[in-house]
Amino acid sequence: MVLIIGVREAIKNLNDLQTKLNLSQTEEDNFFLEWNQELPEVTESEKTAITRIKKRYDYHRSSSLLLEGTVNLLVVFPLLEVAGFLDPPFKIKSPESVELIIEDADKTIIRGLIDVLVVKNSLWVLVIESKRNSIPVAAALPQILAYMMANSQSQQTIYGMVTNGDSFLFLKLNKQEKYQYDLSREFSLLPRKHELSQVLQILKNLGQL
Repeated sequence: MVLIIGVREAIKNLNDLQTKLNLSQTEEDNFFLEWNQELPEVTESEKTAITRIKKRYDYHRSSSLLLEGTVNLLVVFPLLEVAGFLDPPFKIKSPESVELIIEDADKTIIRGLIDVLVVKNSLWVLVIESKRNSIPVAAALPQILAYMMANSQSQQTIYGMVTNGDSFLFLKLNKQEKYQYDLSREFSLLPRKHELSQVLQILKNLGQL
């Protein structure tokens, strides 16, 4: 019998990923250096674009909590544009259906929709999961990691980004003998001295790899 369930029902926490999908967080210090070493500079025009994103976000954020669609509209897509992910050789797929098969007694099939998928030559460069402001970015980790593991090019390294608008978190997933991942620190858009420039630097670096 084949059991088909949604990713939110199948993967509720990181323990589910470890037990059902044999995924673990690496203990190697050099596993994920792409988020904090040899990052490209931010140009003056990019700084202007970042300032515009910040002002728009603050304006809309000040009156209410923002849902996923609004976070994508105000922050995610403008940021991807500045980083160059909306132009060749990259392509945007949103939303993108994914399927992950667990070889258990029922041969469980997990299905879900990725908010935003950046593709380059059939390689998943970046998987973006957006959440509303009231949900911490860490809550999306089980879901986005499951999506990243569903990539058909499972031998490749895949990068991900989670954001709720207020905060950003980057991930790296790699399969050698088994699936392993690691995380960056969180970056915040909320303070006056926000960290959106660092987020852009990481995005540019991932796009250049």
